[in-house]
Amino acid sequence: MNRRDLPALAGAAILAAFSVAALPFSRGLFRAPRTPFEARAASFSAGAYVLLQRAGGVVPPGASVAVRVEPPDPTTDTYLHRFAIALLPGRKIVPAALWGIPREPETLREAQYEVVLGRRPAAPVGPLVLEIPEGTIWRQER
Repeated sequence: MNRRDLPALAGAAILAAFSVAALPFSRGLFRAPRTPFEARAASFSAGAYVLLQRAGGVVPPGASVAVRVEPPDPTTDTYLHRFAIALLPGRKIVPAALWGIPREPETLREAQYEVVLGRRPAAPVGPLVLEIPEGTIWRQER
């Protein structure tokens, strides 16, 4: 090895050290995350992913689904609507909010199922289909 190669080798070692230091050691270096959104700053993303993945198994194809967060938040509901379109193919997704503007409650009653991220709603809309720590899924009574 040449003396001229030492600065390049030292630089490579420093870059490698910074890369290793940036790894998420607190979450476990050798454990895969539950979702692709586990390390994101948006705290609800991982929970929404888990809940909507589970909803795919209990909401039949062709059914209409309203997806919302409890307590209500139009910005989060807008994001969840887009998320649900991607994770629940073959279902009609009824938005609780669009572009940060809440929809009328009557619009949500059109859906056959309601997926609620977060705590249980104060007034359930029908029979409980699934409850997990991330949220609940309800079948709406007509």
